Amino acid sequence: MLRVVVLGAAAGGGVPQWNCGCPVCRKARSEHPELQSTQASIAVSADGEHWYLDQRVARPAPAVDRDAAASSQGQASFRHSPIAGVILTNGEIDAVAGLLSMREGSPFTLYAHERVLAILQIQQHL
Repeated sequence: MLRVVVLGAAAGGGVPQWNCGCPVCRKARSEHPELQSTQASIAVSADGEHWYLDQRVARPAPAVDRDAAASSQGQASFRHSPIAGVILTNGEIDAVAGLLSMREGSPFTLYAHERVLAILQIQQHL
């Protein structure tokens, strides 16, 4: 059965924004932690063990691993990430930068449009 887990639904840097003092961000920092949300992203799995991350924006790898591991009912170990692949939906810096924090974990397959992969290939040679 296909499983989809919403890892975050907020725009940009999530809620609360580090540099924002609006009422929602202030409440999320203090008396209403349930308002906290990470950046928009989903994880998809056909078997509950191997997860594919829709990386629209940068996300810290530990948060992704924690969320995916929780959704796989604790079957992931601390030495192995449940993330088998990343689907990079665009080549914007926020999306690409998230890969940098993930590269130090377990290996994963990167899926992207050929133009996005070409951008990443150029950056490898700099």
